[in-house]
Amino acid sequence: MRLEAQAGERIERDQPVAFSFQGRPIAAFAGDTIGSALYASGRRVFSRSFKYHRPRGLLCCSGHCANCMMTVDGVPNVRTCVEPVRPGAVVQAQNVRGSLDFDLMRIVDLAGGPFTPVGFYYRTMIRPRWAWPIYEKFLRNAAGLGRIDRLATPEPVRYDTEHRRTDVVVIGGGAAGVAAARTAAERGERVILVDEGIGRLAEELAGTGVEVLQPAVALAIYEGGLVPVAAGKVLHRIRTGHIVVATGALEQPLLFPGNDLPGVMLPGAVRRLVRDFAISPGRRAVVIAADERGLSVTDDLRAAGTEIVAAVDLRSDAPRSIEAKGRKNGVRSVALDGRSLDCDLVVMSGGRQPAYSLLAQIGARVEYDQTRGIFVPTGIPAGVEAVGSVTGAVGAAAVPAAIFAGSAAGDKCVVCFCEDVTDKDVKRAIAEGFDSIELAKRYTTVTMGPCQGKLCQLASIRLYARENGADEAAIGTTTARPPWTPVSLGQLAGRPHEVARKTAIHHRHEALGATVLWTGAWRRPHSYGDPALEVRAVREAVGVIDVSTLGKLLVVGPDAAAFLERLYPNRFADLRPGRIRYGVLTTDGGRIMDDGTVARLSETEFYVTTTSTGAGAVVDWFGWWNAIWGMDVEIVDVTGAACAVNVAGPRSRELLERLTSLDVSADGFTYLDAVAGRVAGVPALLLRIGFVGEVGFEIHFPAPYGEYIWDTLLERGADLGIRPFAMEAQRVLRLEKQHIIVGQDTDSESTLLSAGLTWLPKLDKDDFVGKWAYELQQERGPRERLVGFVMLSGTAPPEGSQVLRDGKIAGRVTSSRRSEAAGKAIGLAWVPPELAEDGSQFEIRVGGRLERAAVHLAPFYDPAGERLRS
Repeated sequence: MRLEAQAGERIERDQPVAFSFQGRPIAAFAGDTIGSALYASGRRVFSRSFKYHRPRGLLCCSGHCANCMMTVDGVPNVRTCVEPVRPGAVVQAQNVRGSLDFDLMRIVDLAGGPFTPVGFYYRTMIRPRWAWPIYEKFLRNAAGLGRIDRLATPEPVRYDTEHRRTDVVVIGGGAAGVAAARTAAERGERVILVDEGIGRLAEELAGTGVEVLQPAVALAIYEGGLVPVAAGKVLHRIRTGHIVVATGALEQPLLFPGNDLPGVMLPGAVRRLVRDFAISPGRRAVVIAADERGLSVTDDLRAAGTEIVAAVDLRSDAPRSIEAKGRKNGVRSVALDGRSLDCDLVVMSGGRQPAYSLLAQIGARVEYDQTRGIFVPTGIPAGVEAVGSVTGAVGAAAVPAAIFAGSAAGDKCVVCFCEDVTDKDVKRAIAEGFDSIELAKRYTTVTMGPCQGKLCQLASIRLYARENGADEAAIGTTTARPPWTPVSLGQLAGRPHEVARKTAIHHRHEALGATVLWTGAWRRPHSYGDPALEVRAVREAVGVIDVSTLGKLLVVGPDAAAFLERLYPNRFADLRPGRIRYGVLTTDGGRIMDDGTVARLSETEFYVTTTSTGAGAVVDWFGWWNAIWGMDVEIVDVTGAACAVNVAGPRSRELLERLTSLDVSADGFTYLDAVAGRVAGVPALLLRIGFVGEVGFEIHFPAPYGEYIWDTLLERGADLGIRPFAMEAQRVLRLEKQHIIVGQDTDSESTLLSAGLTWLPKLDKDDFVGKWAYELQQERGPRERLVGFVMLSGTAPPEGSQVLRDGKIAGRVTSSRRSEAAGKAIGLAWVPPELAEDGSQFEIRVGGRLERAAVHLAPFYDPAGERLRS
């Protein structure tokens, strides 16, 4: 099918390339696409349609439809008509059971048409109810296009993201786009031109100052002049002051029976095959068009040696009926008013529709132009300019009525090639009451496929207008949403990268040989070798832990106390300056959201701490309620600005006495005091709290002094037996005190009532967030309770293990460890309320066996809190 060498062709005949298709070698040239090489080899069926598994061939050759989608080197849904050939590529068909030429699923088209109308799965597979799992499995296996091979181990693909700024972005490399880019560059502006074609624009614009991204696709236009551009393995996030949209116009298919047969093409596809790849698209052609541009393709066909059987101008000589007929590998004839014309190529065109989607995304209106029979963008916002045919300059008017050149009996008349939506489907949707084009979109899936309405929006609107007896302006368009062209999730995600937050002391932990793990977005030390030694140091001498990851907020203003009163279930208005109170935040529904401490620094200033992973949510929560209530209060997030370390253990007071002039004696600095002063010469806020159950002082200070304070504590406490301890030791220590960790011991359904925190909410307050829900929960009673337990067998169960009662699942373990202080395995678990009594027994599944445990409600260590308050 190759033609002789010609001027302007993109293929390099002196550079042969070979790849494989379905295990068979295919010859190509550099500059070919996979689609053009396959077509040149004689391949006519490229895919099977989504629903009916009808054979589909090349339609647009511009990457706008789903007809040419194949799996290339393990990557599904590659548009082979625009995918350049590469040596050794492995190309395979997809969405077939058997082969492209003999697909077993074609039975859906041959026999299932009457049984699979639009929305059939909503109506035919809901009864009997017990059979739904069978239906669902079948549908899931049958649905979809490409598939990921879960057993394959492909080469890892590296995607990158570049953040860029420029003066002007031009989207579209046609004549209008190139002219706009040149003009802007001549004004001395920095210009980036984006074009989705495979061409030589970079050579053409060399030396003009215009940077060309090609092939590349502008996915959307967002506020603030943001244009994301997908170019190969790079996603360019471009910020610009001015955007020129020159996306051109899209050729529209005609609606007639058999319009989706292989060999039925748009004029642009024919031109690309002939001009770019020197391929004869067929031997005998029938051209049916509603505009001059579509009819002019006859010149290209004659140049390729194709016989023109007929050229039908729908503007002046529209037949009453058109029907394409063919076999499994393509079209064989066209019937015009019953007169059959033998052919192997049908070129159809219903005119061109401006490609307005990007403009609509940024706020332009889309209005129907009755005289030209197209939708055009109007009211384009400031900072955006439209040039060329996207404005509606598409030549002489097409004839909208000619789009429906008969679709009576015969083969299917396809409206949406991507989703296999036929004219009968659209008519049925209208008959069933889906009279809105937006509703019909969701019911029929028209315009929801890979082309995103490029080739089916106009036809579906015109069909809707005709069936409803309305004009197209009244029907309107569906909402344009990004992306303009489908893009891989990998490209949107960019290079695999997790944002890691580290405290100002992090490098000291690494130097001490800590094992580091993730805690939300934070990197925190798990242990420094032996967690048991770290626990023992805290219990017998002194330990120090970096708790800088805690959320830290300043709440300041005349209404600060009243603001916290409304947010928290417990009281803060009566909290004296210099004192601390534990607080738990609940949602409107009374669910536990976060916890921490609240220290009152003065009458109008509070220092609030949150969990490490909940800081961002709490900041947003505070800000949201402040906006609602409009109170005189300011909220400042100082999480990253402040470091915090906890010095804990029976010798912690002795260590602090060496570093501060503050009175840290038992009488001078009591439990739950907050005192400002200097530690090792650094201004700090000291909080007397005890999450780990020993005398403890949290020291909060400016982050730049993090390493200095850490080093000083370890140096001055060396003779006291100081040892740094990390998360694993902290979890053992807090578990021995039955102190909960929000997010580990609680979930999205946990309440103050079920967690045993009934002492905390003050119901005599006028109101607080979640009060109504808590009162309702009190009336109903808890559905489960969080309790401590000891293992009677001595084995610590894995966290998340099942709690069983009488052989049935009754709860779950949230925390468990072996406790040296308690001399047994301990933990926290959710159990039925009736089991929440000391001594109640239940079973826990551990490694496939059942082991017994008993409820233990009091703290496992120092239940009276004497050491904590000493």
